[in-house]
Amino acid sequence: MKYAVVDIETTGGSAKKHAITEVAIVQMEDGEVVDAYETLINPNVLIPRKITALTGISNEMVQDAPAFHEVAKEIWERTHNHVFVAHNVNFDYGFIREQFARLGAQWRPKRLCTVRLSRKVFPHFYSYSLGKIAAQMGEQIDDRHRAMGDAKFTVKLFQQILQKDQEGFIDYALNPRSREASLPPNLNRKQFDALPSTQGVYILKGSKAKVLYVGKANDLKKRVAEHLRGNTHTGYKSRFAEKIEEIDWVETPNELIALLTEANLIKKHWPPYNRVMKRVSLNWGIYNYTDQSGMQRFNIGRVGKWDRPLISFRNRYEARKVLEDLCSEHELCARFCGLQELTGRCIEEIHGPCRGACVGEEDATSYNQRFFEALRSLTASGRTLLIRGKGFRQGERSLVLIENGRYKGHGVVPADLSVDDLDAIKVHIETGYDDQDIQSLIMSSLHRHPEEHEVIRV
Repeated sequence: MKYAVVDIETTGGSAKKHAITEVAIVQMEDGEVVDAYETLINPNVLIPRKITALTGISNEMVQDAPAFHEVAKEIWERTHNHVFVAHNVNFDYGFIREQFARLGAQWRPKRLCTVRLSRKVFPHFYSYSLGKIAAQMGEQIDDRHRAMGDAKFTVKLFQQILQKDQEGFIDYALNPRSREASLPPNLNRKQFDALPSTQGVYILKGSKAKVLYVGKANDLKKRVAEHLRGNTHTGYKSRFAEKIEEIDWVETPNELIALLTEANLIKKHWPPYNRVMKRVSLNWGIYNYTDQSGMQRFNIGRVGKWDRPLISFRNRYEARKVLEDLCSEHELCARFCGLQELTGRCIEEIHGPCRGACVGEEDATSYNQRFFEALRSLTASGRTLLIRGKGFRQGERSLVLIENGRYKGHGVVPADLSVDDLDAIKVHIETGYDDQDIQSLIMSSLHRHPEEHEVIRV
């Protein structure tokens, strides 16, 4: 069998945003080296200083080097009818495939990862980074972090794997059905295979079980597969997949419970690749105040770090939609709800019925009575609520508990459990964090999908 053992150096970790600076290809047949090729490549972008410090490749060194398209034919001929072998193969493979794709070529040789193969053939190693494997094998890598230096040691490692692979790991990895090539180098495929295709929350962990990322999915297996293929990665998440060593998950009965589980796990573990819920959210909120004539009013505004809106939402559209519905249902004035900037009577064709408080046809006492009814229906402030939704199976329901206006947690309970017995309910409730993000999440979900939940006032 023909193999092409490859190593590349790049300007960064993202195949779509960064570029190749050096390529080394060592061709093998029947386990022996038959040819080798290396070249610097002009990436046509500046090489960051930290990359130069790591690899020794500077902007001056690549200034007169060929661009990728000038050596593409050479690389194609040395790899396309070979098995592509590399240490953490998806990194090198992804960059070269991206470069060929930009040239309009579909380059897709079979591939083998010497990290995954080493974990199987040498299960006693304490680490599977290239440098540490070399140390454990009593070897030294010349020109470490240069393409040919790393490629030559990868050849030695691969030759050892070829000799010691008595259980057919290589043949298994080359079988497309095994999906070995698409998995991160340090992930046990049994964990991926065990993922269900159900709704829930997944937890991606790295070295020493450190939580790297928490996400929500309607189909856990499909969503995690997208992460492993790199389809979800921004530049910030470049080389993220290769850090994944464990997968955990929590199945959830419905969307609201999934959102709450995700939010609570993020706040508990503070994962480095989750950004949204880790920072203070400047959401949009609904506020109320009393004007000079004694009329109660609503308005919509940004939520600052220390602000306490009646209710907050993830965006202005959600806040406005809720306020529009509230205004129409309680026949409030659109002007007094911050929905109409024009003076004069509210435009009923747009905002619904108006009894004329905005033009002096209704006094503050009558208007404010309806306003406070609307206010009570808008918020859970100071109240104890149970939000009941679909359970996993017949005979059970999900419950979200809000006690005295504070979110306490959620769980799944028997459908016939009395909603008046809070002590019995709390036995089934998993305690959760309560803050502006959680409150916003719950209220937004209730207003977006009222048909999916039953709100019970206790």
